[in-house]
Amino acid sequence: MPDEMTSNERFINALELKEVDRTPLGYLWFGAGDAVLEQMNASMEDVYYSAKGIARAQILAREMYHHDNVMSPWGCLLVEAEAFGAKINIKKDAYPSIVRFPLKSAKEYENIDQVAIERSERVQTIVESISLLKKELGDEVFISGALLTPLMLASQLMEGSRMFIEMMKNPDNFHALLDVLTDSCITFADMMLDAGADGAFIENGGSTSDLFSLEMAKEFGFQYSKKLYSHIQDRGAYVISHNCANHAFHELELALEPDALNLFFGNVEALGKKYGVDCVKLHNHKHIGCSERYCFRDFKDFNDSGICLMGNINPYTFNSGRFDNIAAEVKSCMDAAPDKGFILSTGCEIPLNTPQEEMEILWESMRSYFNQGN
Repeated sequence: MPDEMTSNERFINALELKEVDRTPLGYLWFGAGDAVLEQMNASMEDVYYSAKGIARAQILAREMYHHDNVMSPWGCLLVEAEAFGAKINIKKDAYPSIVRFPLKSAKEYENIDQVAIERSERVQTIVESISLLKKELGDEVFISGALLTPLMLASQLMEGSRMFIEMMKNPDNFHALLDVLTDSCITFADMMLDAGADGAFIENGGSTSDLFSLEMAKEFGFQYSKKLYSHIQDRGAYVISHNCANHAFHELELALEPDALNLFFGNVEALGKKYGVDCVKLHNHKHIGCSERYCFRDFKDFNDSGICLMGNINPYTFNSGRFDNIAAEVKSCMDAAPDKGFILSTGCEIPLNTPQEEMEILWESMRSYFNQGN
């Protein structure tokens, strides 16, 4: 499997549905990060607020795991919420969590400081880390900044049940809140792009029937996400939309027109009824691979959309001690992938405590697939 392209060229060609020398290997956030931190002799707590630490961890992870992209922030989805006053519990060996939400009602949008993103030390740390990645890696590797859609950000600024009440009882105020948050998301995206990011990896997992009706997702999610996605693309950068929900609104994901759609496994039975694909007849399901797999080749709505597909190895395959399952996942994904416009990746982040040897199995399985001429 000779490499003729740089990682950046390979990744961008896949995003643009062009020829590649091999399928790119995509990396989400800080998968299998414990092994990286061990090599650094550092903890998550040590690295979290360090731009140099974040950049070093991403570069080292790429050296260890061979992927074609790096990204910041990693794992943590709380950067914007922290900038707006959410109280965060920083953990030594795990990702942080919110312990106090800053908003009690949508009407408090009036109190949001529009320049909070620009002033936030945490945001500045992320921006600096991207600058360091650009300085160190140049145009060799695809650099992505990670952020949330406005609706996902709203869910981190007020407690869940309160947010749903506000959406139903105070929709005007909630829309006003989303307007403010959309502008803030755009500001954050601009700062990362100005620092050297090639594109944005955007968490849109709130667009799902697990949480909303389709009508609510359209009203409170779609238009604001579309404005964010379009702004980034208008700047000449790429958008990867990540939605790992079991019942994602795929029609809305496609309508957002991202450059790539990163999927988890979803509900195959429901998808089969909707798209007319019978996964059980196509695969023997003896392995974890494709036990809940989008059969990409057969979902014409996806393949005819002109959108790169990124995924969708089941992250639960890792840290199980079953190397054969990892190999089966790789083969299942590659067999089901479209001929062009595909990035092999996990459907969500690989667990932090995944052993390095399992990541090597992932890489070697991918190499073996191509060397066998599949």
